[in-house]
Amino acid sequence: MYTISELTVADYLAKMAVCDFPGPAAGSAAATAVAMAAALLEMSCDSSLKKMGENRLLAESLALGADIRKACLALADTDMTAYGQVIVAAKNKADHPEAYESAMKDATAPFIEMLRHCHSLLDQIKKVISGSFSRVLGDLVGGAYLAEAAAAACKSGIAVNLMLIHDVDYHQQYQAESLSLYQACADLKTQILAQVFAWPQQAIHPDAKAVLDFWFDPQNQPFWFEKSDTFDAAIRVHFYDHWRDACEGLLSDWRETIEGRLAEIILLDQFSRNLNRDDHKAFAQDGMALILAQEAIRHPDFARLPQSQQRFVLMPLMHSESAAMHQTALPLFEALGDPATLSYEIIHKQIIDQFGRYPHRNAVLQRLSTPEEIEFLKQPGSSF
Repeated sequence: MYTISELTVADYLAKMAVCDFPGPAAGSAAATAVAMAAALLEMSCDSSLKKMGENRLLAESLALGADIRKACLALADTDMTAYGQVIVAAKNKADHPEAYESAMKDATAPFIEMLRHCHSLLDQIKKVISGSFSRVLGDLVGGAYLAEAAAAACKSGIAVNLMLIHDVDYHQQYQAESLSLYQACADLKTQILAQVFAWPQQAIHPDAKAVLDFWFDPQNQPFWFEKSDTFDAAIRVHFYDHWRDACEGLLSDWRETIEGRLAEIILLDQFSRNLNRDDHKAFAQDGMALILAQEAIRHPDFARLPQSQQRFVLMPLMHSESAAMHQTALPLFEALGDPATLSYEIIHKQIIDQFGRYPHRNAVLQRLSTPEEIEFLKQPGSSF
């Protein structure tokens, strides 16, 4: 058995590249990524202190970064040992299921600890940005990306391990904590990017902002995917002219900001459905919305949108009747980090893979349903 500290980077990666137990794998890789992010925080704080003089927050952050770096390197070793114990326990799983369950829990614990460190690290990066030397902001952003990516790896590692653990209470506790911690990490990264790459809110077209303010108003969110004549009527009163202009391609000036692009997508992809229920025009703008969504996803500012807004940039991909588009969409919804929305994309993809289209649209679009589609439409939840 060896420890991470005894290896050069080249040795470490070489050992990770071969199947040799106990050895480094996904958990120790994630731990090392967090340690690297912590080192970037340390370097940034040290550089800022040297440039700008004494600063209590920077000094505390420097110490915190060192603590997280050391703790995560130790967790890399812990994970490696736990991984080896799982391999051994798996060989005797049939005779000793309790020992295997215990080994799986020991292998999950380092991921939880790493997630907690990711959250602490991202929270501290957010705190120090405003007081840091301008030349280290890129390093802080790099650290934020590393920490959030490590958090995503930890969340996935926990999810895989929990599939093999039968303790219901343990499963529920750590699943809830991992999802909550990862979402907090993703939100912190978004806030960090917004701080570093600040954008003028007044650059958003005022009409586009009105669309977003209405759509994301907490009072309106319960009606996003529910039929409401009152909600539909409000959209018609306030936004029908904007929707018509969007249908005619007249809102190109909105696209100067990512928020404006999102507003146009909402008009075409969502408002089309609200304004044209039970009518073929509900889907007539899906192609244009899909093009705008594909462009928006590649826009450098897409990453700084909050999760709830990224969700609606991706929605035209879910609405597409192209199997190839759903192949592209699935990893994007996985990266979104919203389990509920991901589950809906998986269901949509399964329907497209089975039928090549959404059978529940057939009647409105005057398409003949196949016998298989007719049977499918009799099932609960077959329509959206």
